Amino acid sequence: MRLSSIKLAGFKSFVEPTKIPFPEPMTCVVGPNGCGKSNVIDAVRWVLGESSAKNLRGDAMTDVIFNGSTHRKPVSQASVELLFDNTQGRLPGSMADRTQVAIKRLVTRDGQSLYFLNGSKCRKRDITDIFLGTGLGPRSYAIIEQGMISRLIESKPQELRIFLEEAAGVSKYKERRRETQTRIKSTRENLERLLDMRQELQNQLDRLAKQAEAARQYRDLKAQERTLKGQLAVLKWQELHAKQQEKTSQIAKLNDKLTFLEQAHGGHDDVLATFEQQVTHFSDAQTELQQQLHNTQTQLTRIEQQKIHLSEKRRELTDKQTQLSEEIAQAQGLYEQQQQHCAELAEQCEVHQEATQISAEKLAESELLIDDKAQQVQAHEAADQATQQALDKARQHTQQCHLAVQRLTQQQQHLSQRQEQLAHQLAQLSTQNPDEALTQQQKAHQELVHTMAISQQENQRLSTELQRLSEAKAALQQKLQAQQVRLGQAQAQVQALEKLTHTQQGDSEDAPGSPLLSVLRVEPGFEAIVERAMLGLGSLRITKQDYVNRIWAAQVDEKTPGSVATLIHSKIYPDFLNQIEWLGEARQFSARQPFFAAIDNEGNLYGGNWQAQEGDAQSGSLLAHYSELRTHQAELPQIKAHLSELEASLTPLESAVTTCSQQLEANKQAVHEAAKQVASSQTRVDMLLAQQVSWQQQSSQLEGNQRELDEQSELLVAQLEESEQTLWQAEEAQEQLQQQVNQQNESLEALKRAHQQQQQQQRDIQQQYHQAKMKLQQAQSDAQLGQTKLSHLAQSLKQGTEALAQVQQQLSSCDEPGVELEQQQTELLNRHTELEQASQDTAAKLSDARQQLSDKQLALKDAQAQSAQLKEQRQQLALQEQSLMVKAQAALEPLTELRQTLKDVLTQLPEDAQASSHQGKLTRIAQQLSLLGAVNLAAIEEYDEAQQRKRYLDEQLEDLSAALETLEGAIRKIDRETRSRFKTTFDQVNQDLAELFPKVFGGGSAYLELTSDDLLESGVTIMARPPGKKNSTIHLLSGGEKALTALSLVFSIFRLNPAPFCMLDEVDAPLDDANVGRFCRLVEEMSQTVQFIYISHNKVAMEMAGRLTGVTMAEPGVSRMVAVDIEQAVQMAHA
Repeated sequence: MRLSSIKLAGFKSFVEPTKIPFPEPMTCVVGPNGCGKSNVIDAVRWVLGESSAKNLRGDAMTDVIFNGSTHRKPVSQASVELLFDNTQGRLPGSMADRTQVAIKRLVTRDGQSLYFLNGSKCRKRDITDIFLGTGLGPRSYAIIEQGMISRLIESKPQELRIFLEEAAGVSKYKERRRETQTRIKSTRENLERLLDMRQELQNQLDRLAKQAEAARQYRDLKAQERTLKGQLAVLKWQELHAKQQEKTSQIAKLNDKLTFLEQAHGGHDDVLATFEQQVTHFSDAQTELQQQLHNTQTQLTRIEQQKIHLSEKRRELTDKQTQLSEEIAQAQGLYEQQQQHCAELAEQCEVHQEATQISAEKLAESELLIDDKAQQVQAHEAADQATQQALDKARQHTQQCHLAVQRLTQQQQHLSQRQEQLAHQLAQLSTQNPDEALTQQQKAHQELVHTMAISQQENQRLSTELQRLSEAKAALQQKLQAQQVRLGQAQAQVQALEKLTHTQQGDSEDAPGSPLLSVLRVEPGFEAIVERAMLGLGSLRITKQDYVNRIWAAQVDEKTPGSVATLIHSKIYPDFLNQIEWLGEARQFSARQPFFAAIDNEGNLYGGNWQAQEGDAQSGSLLAHYSELRTHQAELPQIKAHLSELEASLTPLESAVTTCSQQLEANKQAVHEAAKQVASSQTRVDMLLAQQVSWQQQSSQLEGNQRELDEQSELLVAQLEESEQTLWQAEEAQEQLQQQVNQQNESLEALKRAHQQQQQQQRDIQQQYHQAKMKLQQAQSDAQLGQTKLSHLAQSLKQGTEALAQVQQQLSSCDEPGVELEQQQTELLNRHTELEQASQDTAAKLSDARQQLSDKQLALKDAQAQSAQLKEQRQQLALQEQSLMVKAQAALEPLTELRQTLKDVLTQLPEDAQASSHQGKLTRIAQQLSLLGAVNLAAIEEYDEAQQRKRYLDEQLEDLSAALETLEGAIRKIDRETRSRFKTTFDQVNQDLAELFPKVFGGGSAYLELTSDDLLESGVTIMARPPGKKNSTIHLLSGGEKALTALSLVFSIFRLNPAPFCMLDEVDAPLDDANVGRFCRLVEEMSQTVQFIYISHNKVAMEMAGRLTGVTMAEPGVSRMVAVDIEQAVQMAHA
């Protein structure tokens, strides 16, 4: 399986849809820094399921979407699709029969991430499961990004183990084991919950059994209570229903009386209706007459307004007629003036036309001369450019020759250095023959086996004796250790104080005599005051004892009261201290004899007319340090004496214990060490055998490399001589071309000056031509404008004449409407008078009809009062009837609550049933219910449900126990398979690393080690020693050595389980040219089975690739691809 192509759209800097094909086994992605090369590798990691934005060089997953540039807007989504060629069927499962597999991931601005497999939407886990065990993944060893090489070699043991697990195909087992462990944990939790639930359920069943019995009694009593309450409600309903029937009969009688009254007074309504119709008729007629009067008045007002408007219009037309006559006369005068001006402008146009034609002829002649000069200049420039191009090619050729000579010289130097290195390595290798060490190691192995057998027999004899003596020795040792700690602390304090006093004294330790301050004995707490009072003489040393009596007041017991001398306990002290007063807490100097100065508790000195301040008198006192030193020195003999006593007591016992303990411990250690040494010795024998084979291989390889370097050296010498000869010829040709270019440049400059002069003359003529043309255009424009004005004046004159005719016509038409309005006004005045008379007659008839209607209404009112009284009585009876009906219905409401019907209760009701007896029964039942207390009515159903649930939990418990046993068996099987696979992979990778490392470094050794014996959890560490180095840790290697070591490890893993492809991002950056060459040869060798896609800035690495894919950023912020097939490019170059 191999990666065919990558399709990107909106991913980081690849905003436009971009397809990157990988048809060759080795493809190199090149381009300047910052152009987006590493985004290609980020795209592959992202599609394979990378979920950490930090590993994609971002803060959030949406940062992979193109965020815009200077000239482009941000896009809404990013997508990347990987197309794999699976003709070999390497993918497992359902994908094995697919020749092509497409995996796509898409993310939107709202953070939604989608995965697609062959165009169908899928989960992230589906993508991950496809590549489990193939070496591919978002963080697998198949994708090596920038800086990952150094992180790989310096990674923690558990991190390095992940790469080996992926190579071993253990990742899918670990995933299954993790899922199985999760299931086991969940199963155990469920099992514990089931046990707790079953115990809790059993307790609940015991409690519910009692509650269910009480609930059954409660249910029986409640049934009796419901029956009695229903019958009592029916008895109350029967009593109220009888009273309701009585009220109904009374209401029927009152209805008969009301019917009679309504029939007797029924004719009054017809009479009243007739009179009401008359009143309505006369009222409508009066309203209509009033409306006609209003309309007539409105028409009269409108005619009057029309007459006023007609008069105003006639006046306006007369004014407009006068104004138009004046405007027509004025326009006629302007028209004649404009005709004369147009004639003058036509004459000016003819004059400017002739001047323009003359300037155009001169301009044409000048342009012909300029074209001739320009052609001459162009011809000389072409010749000069051809010569210059030849010169550039000569310079480029010379530069290439220089570079070739430099490159060959550097190669020769590197080759010489490599030859020296190989010679040195061969010399070293000859001294590293492991044969002698192997013989010695085998002999030592036999001796260790014999020693271990002897030590095991001796251990049994000494064990009992040691146990008896150890307890007694332990108690004394504790006391002895406590005294030793105390002695050490005291000695440390003495040494520290001695060093401190010497430092403060300012003298060296070998200075003669004793320090003066070490002799004085001062009252504790007053050392700083006495030291201050000595006026700086404390730094002196006593060298001759016979001078003491002459300098100090020796053997003088008398001390001046109140002086500083009273603070000193020793007999030897400076006598002038008797003349310095100690003030204590006072602040005033008495200046009395024999004192010449005074000092206070703060160390401040006072004289008759002077004072010396000292700050803190107790800080850093040298006398205090000497006092403390003497105290600790006095303690040392006591501590040593006590320690000597303990040692003397311990010596007899310790002697016996030590002898026995040493013998037993020695034997135990001998047995333990012998066992370890036997195993270690066997391992070293195996390692020495492997080293012997490796030494032979290295010797053969170094000798072959030496022969190869000798051949390369001879070839380089010949190439260097040839390149130097080519360089001399190129420099000669370059000098000749340079002279030719200088001559052509001088001729070209002369032609350019003549051409510029002719161009200046042309510009002057052209300026004259433009001025004449501009005057002509201005004259033509003025003439055209004059004609336009003349046309406008003629049009204005015509419009004014037509407007005057219209106004005169409108004046003549205003006379006819005035006569018609006068006639209409007269007719409306007559009609208005007639309508007023008719309105007065109708108002009189309306008043008579209203009086007759009022009389009839009074007669009807008396009959209605009698009927209202009867209706009121009927209403009161109806209210009583309704009240009884509501009460009867309310009496039946308990039946609804009791879920009983009236028909059923009446059927069961005894004939002699009485409400009072039923009430007594209900009271007795209520007392029985109260005696039961609080009752759980749902206890019966809960008890049945709990019994059913307990049976279900018992079944679940059995199922979970069986499932747990099955899962634990699966874990054990997975662990066995994981250990086996990991051990096989570890040994194979270790073996391949031991082979590849010397090939990459030209020697040395490297190996992997497990941090523990647990193959399931043990971490992995790597140790590498380049040729000639014996470093103790891999962190001591240089950056280039670490990179080569990491590459050796990665390629060792690829040998065992080659991933479909390998992506390398500038892994050759820390390597020099020689190491890059080794790296390239190794990659080229492995490209036979693994597809390589790598990013590099190194020319050697670029030359190795079968295809170059360039990434450019011509447009800021936008990456584009440029691909070059190396083989096709070479064929084109040779063609």
